[in-house]
Amino acid sequence: MSESIPVSQEAKESAVPVTLGGRLAGLSLPRQIIALALWPLLQNMMGTLVSFADRIIAGRMFVGEELVAAMDTMGLAMYVGWLMMIMQGAIATGAQALAARGFGAGDQELVEKATGQSMVLGTLSGCVSGLLLWLFRGQLISMFGLTEIAAHYANQYITWISLAAPLSGILFVCNACQRAGGDTLTPFYAMVVVNIVNVAMSVGLMLYVLPAEQYGVSGLALGTVGGWLAGALVVLYTLRPAAEGKAVVVIRRENLRWESKTIKRVVKVGIPQFVEIIGMWAIHAYGVRVVAGLETEGMVGAHGMVVQIESLSFMPGFALGMAASTLAGQYLGAQSKELARHAVRVCWGLAVLTMGLAGICLILFAEPLVALMSPGGGAQAEAAVRVLRIIGFVQPFFATAMVMKISMRGVGATKTVMAGSFSVMICIRIGVLTYAAQYWNPDLTMVWLIMSADLVVQAIVFVILHFRGKWLDTEV
Repeated sequence: MSESIPVSQEAKESAVPVTLGGRLAGLSLPRQIIALALWPLLQNMMGTLVSFADRIIAGRMFVGEELVAAMDTMGLAMYVGWLMMIMQGAIATGAQALAARGFGAGDQELVEKATGQSMVLGTLSGCVSGLLLWLFRGQLISMFGLTEIAAHYANQYITWISLAAPLSGILFVCNACQRAGGDTLTPFYAMVVVNIVNVAMSVGLMLYVLPAEQYGVSGLALGTVGGWLAGALVVLYTLRPAAEGKAVVVIRRENLRWESKTIKRVVKVGIPQFVEIIGMWAIHAYGVRVVAGLETEGMVGAHGMVVQIESLSFMPGFALGMAASTLAGQYLGAQSKELARHAVRVCWGLAVLTMGLAGICLILFAEPLVALMSPGGGAQAEAAVRVLRIIGFVQPFFATAMVMKISMRGVGATKTVMAGSFSVMICIRIGVLTYAAQYWNPDLTMVWLIMSADLVVQAIVFVILHFRGKWLDTEV
């Protein structure tokens, strides 16, 4: 009589064919990753190029003291945009987690309810965040310690950009739900429209309608609002009920009526995400406040240039993180923890490789990249070059933290991500940076070395959390 051999649950799971939903059905894992990561990568590249374009336009429309002030304003603009979209991003995370489970389980009704209800929430949260941003713009500007000219430009920028908040809420949620079903091409098309309209309006307004010498950066801000409006109209058109059969999800009128059960499921995931990101924003804002207090003038602008250029490196990591997020959510919806774990690890390896190569490019080409945005050079540009040549070495750790955190958010484990992020950032980005500001008289390079240490520690923490595996048991 043969002796029975025990078989692990993970082996049983991996032996059973798993079919995902939406556009991922029938694809192998490599093709799933390509389908989910390629278009978001191109989309992020276009978004970054638009931000580059804004800086290039500003760099050529202003001179002297006004140029330094404009670059400081563009540095602040990144954090203003991030703050404005925190609530919408939290709703989008909850929507994607719920929609991915629906796609994985073959429950189209759940997918459509999650999309409709989340769009209502995203639009409302956008209205609230835009209003708050406009009401408290004075306090926000003073918090960053800008010069008088930069503060004037920042007030212009925030006054107009707050109008884009409801529009970004629509785009964030609808794009997230489409990605949950494996459709990354439609969100890409929508963002192509956003970017083209943004650049065209910004250049046209700054050159012919709202010249910089009279209206400052108002033309750049209104160009951004116009881009978001065009994108929102495109995505709503592609998800109309008549598109059923072509789109992975459509928005039906009945799913726009308030339904507490679905709302609670989205909010359950979104609230920890909101708390985490608002906390992260506050911590990053504190870092910018430290930068603004450095002895050398214009360091907020130099800091902003570094962040902008570094984003070229983390675009592939972010795209692969989003792929890991969708795959993990769908595989858990299909009741396969092992395949969810495996998909995340494959995306992790690819992210480390691509961002590591991008980091080498940052080290080698720091000077020409900075010169592209700030052709005048000076202390502001020199400081940015020094920092870029250091942070290139940190990109593999950044890739690790990014993919691990995004994948955990994608399955709804937002509380885990919140706890891990806060524990590290409070110790290093607040504790160490505060000590350095008081006793070490830091320059911009030292500030970035401290922030880089934060990324390394976060990478280690989230790798440990990933291998422990408790995130796989999250219920949505």
